[in-house]
Amino acid sequence: MTKIDLKLGYACERQCHFCVQGDLRRRFPKPKSAAELMTALREGRERSRSVVFTGGEPTHYPWLPDLARAARLLGYTCLQVQSNGRRFADAAYCRELVAAGVTEFAPSIHGSTAELHDFLTDAPGAFARTWAGIVNLLALGQSVLTNTVVTSRNYADLPALAALLAGAGVRHIQFAYVHIVGQAAKNAAWLVPRKSEAVPWVLKAVDAGRAGGARCFIEAVPPCLLPGYEDCAAEPGMPVMTIYHADGTTTPDFTQERLDVQKRKGPACSGCVHDPVCEGPWHEYPELFGFSEFVPVAKTVP
Repeated sequence: MTKIDLKLGYACERQCHFCVQGDLRRRFPKPKSAAELMTALREGRERSRSVVFTGGEPTHYPWLPDLARAARLLGYTCLQVQSNGRRFADAAYCRELVAAGVTEFAPSIHGSTAELHDFLTDAPGAFARTWAGIVNLLALGQSVLTNTVVTSRNYADLPALAALLAGAGVRHIQFAYVHIVGQAAKNAAWLVPRKSEAVPWVLKAVDAGRAGGARCFIEAVPPCLLPGYEDCAAEPGMPVMTIYHADGTTTPDFTQERLDVQKRKGPACSGCVHDPVCEGPWHEYPELFGFSEFVPVAKTVP
């Protein structure tokens, strides 16, 4: 399975405390040009029929529907918009994207209450708009895949959030442990929990989501910390991703990039039954907390 990630630009109306992109919006204020976007779509189409539009915030750019139509004409069959969900509060805009050929919507939501979500995104009123967007998309019968960043401030709220989402009709919920780069690195002292502290709440959230009929996935948590929930690990099901960055660079194979550069395993991991499929945590995590939480699961002898 393959996919291309097309980053339109780094502009975004929010200042999320966990944003991995840090100061990219300041360093690269201009979006990719129409010519650059079309070149990326044509190149990407040679290896995939699936594209996700990201940023920054892709709905910030008024030509997103035109880009979706262009992708359809090139033969893409799966078009996802990964968003903070703000623009989805406009039902007419949702209908425009659907008419343009978008097939999946991936809004991010980080708390079951306005107080929590608005704090983490540093945007008063953000929860109300994102929630209205989710409701709009579900009313249109669209595929909605939510993403939630797991932090010290919200992990105890995750079961309530999962119940809220599943109860509304969301059928794909993902929890992504905070990646300690960009703004998250600056705020690590109060934002980043130990995995062993947060994961029990994530698993309770999985139970709540499943009880409501949703499939739940967990990103950036090795399976040794997911006993009985190993099938929730997101990485084994991830597509081979080519990323076209908004600064003009390209990552040809993000899976290999994660394995070679961005993830890291501890010295004892080779003896774990999950070693062949586990990527390990983002390398910033053991640099902060070490590997003591990652206990190898013994291989069974036939």
